[in-house]
Amino acid sequence: MAKNRIKPHILVNGYADIFLYKYPGRRPIAKDPKAQNRIIHGNKLLQELQSVRNQIDVNNNVVLAHEFVRDDIIYVDFASEWGFELKFESLDQDKYDPAFQILNIREEKRVVGIDSEESRYHATLVMTKGGVGQFIKKVEKYLTENGRTREGEDNGKPKNYALINNIHNIQLATLKSFWTDEPEIPFPEASESIWWEVWFRRTRDNENISRILQNLRASDVQIGQSELLFAEHRVRLIKGTAAQLSRSLLLLDSLAELRKPQELADFLIHKDDSSSSTGHNEWLEDLGKRTQASLDENSVLVCLLDSGVNNEHPLLKPFLPDAHLYTYNDAWGTYDGWDNGGHGTGIAGLALYGDLTDAVATPAQIRIAHGLESFKIVQLSDPNDVELYGAVTEYACSVPLIDRANTPRVFCMTITDKTQAFKGRPSAWSAAVDKIAFGSSMDPIDPQLIIVSSGNTVINNLGEHPDVNYIESIHDPGQAYNCLTVGAYTRKDKIDQSQWPGWRALAQHGAMAPCNSTSIIWEHQWPIKPDIVMEGGNLSTNEYFVVSHPSLKVLTTDKDYPSAIFLPFGDTSGAAALAAKMAAELRTAYPQYWPETIRALMVHSAEWTSAMLNGQQFESLTERARINLLRSVGYGVPIQEKAMYSAENSLTLIAEREIQPYQLQGSIAKYNEYHLFALPWPADILADELYAEDVTLKITLSYFIEPNPGSKNKKYASNFQYHSHGLDFAVIKPGEALRTFKQRISAASESPEDDIDTRDEQWLIKRVRSRGSVKKDFIVMSGADMARRNTIAVYPKNGWYKNRKKLGKANSKVRYSLIVTLETPTTDVDIYTPVQIKITNLIPS
Repeated sequence: MAKNRIKPHILVNGYADIFLYKYPGRRPIAKDPKAQNRIIHGNKLLQELQSVRNQIDVNNNVVLAHEFVRDDIIYVDFASEWGFELKFESLDQDKYDPAFQILNIREEKRVVGIDSEESRYHATLVMTKGGVGQFIKKVEKYLTENGRTREGEDNGKPKNYALINNIHNIQLATLKSFWTDEPEIPFPEASESIWWEVWFRRTRDNENISRILQNLRASDVQIGQSELLFAEHRVRLIKGTAAQLSRSLLLLDSLAELRKPQELADFLIHKDDSSSSTGHNEWLEDLGKRTQASLDENSVLVCLLDSGVNNEHPLLKPFLPDAHLYTYNDAWGTYDGWDNGGHGTGIAGLALYGDLTDAVATPAQIRIAHGLESFKIVQLSDPNDVELYGAVTEYACSVPLIDRANTPRVFCMTITDKTQAFKGRPSAWSAAVDKIAFGSSMDPIDPQLIIVSSGNTVINNLGEHPDVNYIESIHDPGQAYNCLTVGAYTRKDKIDQSQWPGWRALAQHGAMAPCNSTSIIWEHQWPIKPDIVMEGGNLSTNEYFVVSHPSLKVLTTDKDYPSAIFLPFGDTSGAAALAAKMAAELRTAYPQYWPETIRALMVHSAEWTSAMLNGQQFESLTERARINLLRSVGYGVPIQEKAMYSAENSLTLIAEREIQPYQLQGSIAKYNEYHLFALPWPADILADELYAEDVTLKITLSYFIEPNPGSKNKKYASNFQYHSHGLDFAVIKPGEALRTFKQRISAASESPEDDIDTRDEQWLIKRVRSRGSVKKDFIVMSGADMARRNTIAVYPKNGWYKNRKKLGKANSKVRYSLIVTLETPTTDVDIYTPVQIKITNLIPS
């Protein structure tokens, strides 16, 4: 992009109409229930239910010690037949004070034959005695009555057969029924005293948590101090044995699930050949003279959630005053301690200067217009007592927000935990990150931009690369929907052969870095992660060994100043710091933009390198190869100039809007509205001057969801979503009538999330883009066809705001950012100026 042709992006305040959302009532065809002998199967389940009801009477006759309290409930496990699903919607009453309610859903797998497997599902329910009675009546009708057609005729099938036929058995639940970390982590030994992450249902009964804690204390268990609150759950840490927990928790109606809590957060660094100050003081002095700090009270701040920072380093001091230093534990202090390896101080240098190798090498002036904050959340020599890392993160974000409430901010967290990387499933920590970004966890409640490193892969020998990267899952909390998860690629491939003969870089120039973790092994419904990649450094090999090499790292500030000045650094932590620098510079250039928009610009501007594509064009890849690419390096490397500017041959339009996806009509939540954009378009130039030329249309939609975590939020329970709402976009086709386009949009709302209507379209990402809360796609066509493609719809998809109506969020309004770019390789044609003339609200550069 030529410097003399750069233009500010155009913010589109008008050009959108709001329409009521109408849709045909399409529903996917359900699988046929398993064939059963009606009499044998029905009587078997009836006997099991009667046994469950009898157990309630037995429980009520047991005399408890006076310290214990008890509810009139029982926990029951429903298991499906192998190869069949349960009818989940019939097992859950979506109302206050339900007689039965699903607490968690678990999938069990077994090997069938040589190379295949099948699944069955377990749903743990909390039931009152009356709820058990309702199910007994359902089975009795199954045995004695037939169902009816819409016309009222006998359909020849048992009543409730879709619910009953797929149930294999019904039995009392045990504490193990609430353990949701299998198969990755087996249920603990009965006598093992450990910390448990306990998920309780939130109820209207304010005394409920008091009763829970009373029972726990009576069982001599240890209760953690921190707590996380979500829409339907509260999360606490509890230490004790399985027997102690069974004795106390199974008496009350609030237990939902059990998980293993986070261990000490994992962040790997390579402090190779840390430089002494000898010979480097001149570099430091020169860089200090060339650096201009342009800060005021309105400047953007990058808040580092890490191991603290030594802000006495002269390259950091002007940007990180003592008042901006915080710590979770006062005993740790705020500085980057000796045992943390200089991690936080290294992150700080990269978030300000980028790679100091470049900063030192250039004679140019360096202007930095953003500052830093540091919140120390880890100290390796004095680890936290077991804590909920989500609660620690909420606290760490809230304190600076309160101290400087009006300051625009970018949070950067480079602490991750590889032990909790369960194929993309949300955790308490990742859900807390989503809460913070959405704005629902703190006061003020403004949305926040949070950048998280994806976590590192360790390569020990030559044969492991890159296969280990593909099976190393992105670390917790990098699976969060709303954060910008940053992985690593590398351009570092030069080694001095005079000093290191026979050694070469492990990863090729422009490829995925050896440290990069991926989401290839995740279940397909979870978001595409990482979102983007930045420079993370490389490793070296002599064809036998693999070692870290200083020249293949980025350079940053050393926490041991003044005895050391510069530190070789990198990996995904360094990549996240570089992304935070870019985000801060975007927020500085466009202070009015929402955090959703800044995230969208970084994803929107990203491109894949030739090495990532193995020298091919993206459109020539198979769908499987495209998925693997996206789940390895996301949307690629963000191009700062494209994120920052438009050009005469590259026009970017930005819309920031609020939409109400659903509306409560009586007792039913329905889809409410969609937005239809008729964007200002250089139609004449596209149709005339670029008639036969290739023109690229690129669209990115970014929004933040409100999380609702819990293990019933699974792909096989479609009305129990983790995300509050979904949004998607569509573009009118060449020659398509507006009325037809509107009908197509309405139909898309009711289709599954991965069933986007792209027939007769050449969208290059297609179905894969539907994952997560930032969605990007692009299409290439002639200027003649592109001239009529300026009608774009943003429409709602499903979410728990709609399906969990008892939570009172059905009428909520939510925000989104839509970015649309028209780009042509023809540099002597101006498509920007005609649109600029049409727009009255041009964003200043």
